[in-house]
Amino acid sequence: MLTVKQISKNYGSRTILSDVSFALGKGDKVALVGPNSVGKTTLLRIFAGIEEPDSGTVEIQKTTCIGYLEQDTSVMGTDTVLDYLKTISGIIELEKKLEDLSTQLANPKKAEEYGEAQEKYDHLDGYSFSHRAQIILSGFGFGESDMGRSVGDLSSGQKVKVSLAGILLKGVDLLLLDEPTNNLDLPSLIWLEDFLRNSEAVAIIVSHDRRFLDKVTRKIIEIDRNTKLVTVTGGKYSDYLEMSIKRLESAREAYRLQQEEIERLTEEVRKKKMEAERGSKWQGSDNDKFLRGFKRERAGRSGRRAKAIEKRIAQIEKV
Repeated sequence: MLTVKQISKNYGSRTILSDVSFALGKGDKVALVGPNSVGKTTLLRIFAGIEEPDSGTVEIQKTTCIGYLEQDTSVMGTDTVLDYLKTISGIIELEKKLEDLSTQLANPKKAEEYGEAQEKYDHLDGYSFSHRAQIILSGFGFGESDMGRSVGDLSSGQKVKVSLAGILLKGVDLLLLDEPTNNLDLPSLIWLEDFLRNSEAVAIIVSHDRRFLDKVTRKIIEIDRNTKLVTVTGGKYSDYLEMSIKRLESAREAYRLQQEEIERLTEEVRKKKMEAERGSKWQGSDNDKFLRGFKRERAGRSGRRAKAIEKRIAQIEKV
């Protein structure tokens, strides 16, 4: 369904994504996680075709229908809710095309176009579209009478719900949801959870709602703040959190042990340098030429040992 191969993205000198690779199959529900401004929205926009990666490839099957819900969604216009949904889903365009072509079926080319349009219309379940729209909107708290309301009269939260309903009604194969829970009340949230769990579409979700992610997703894609690479793990979001805590604790312990070793080596360097300095300055009497040579030779060894340890410290890969 979706294969990502070594994509990278930069804004000027700032690296957002680096060498990102993973693959998702039918029905995968994925939480895209990472700190704020780490590149989650950028990755979704690349999948939606709004932005292009600087390098690498994104392979999506040609027949894949993509639905992208942005963070800042504003439904504008004076259409009724139902007409708006018919427009963004492509139903109105297909109905007009079918009507125009229906009088030209004697022409083989037009007949073929009619068949293709009819197939798309059937895929969208066009004949029962209004009924399906009503079912989805009811899940978001809309009543039957709201179907005739102007989208311009809706609240900002209602507009987001209508926009999300329009995406779900398109029969999408790949859902890209950027903070879909921001304007949903609990009943709407529960309805969306059930819809996504029962859908065969691939869904990549960015959300701060931990409960929602735990209910819906079974795979985690994490973007690392420092390396800009991604890590893919299986399991629920709570499993990921538990694993992250253990990973952080392990890293802290590794850091503590490494710092102790660096301090030990640094102290050894200090002692060796002191030995080297004392040995090089030792004079003694004229009768102590042999001892003076011995001390200076030992001072040289101490100096070389100090430099070797310093080089070792510099080559340590820091935790």
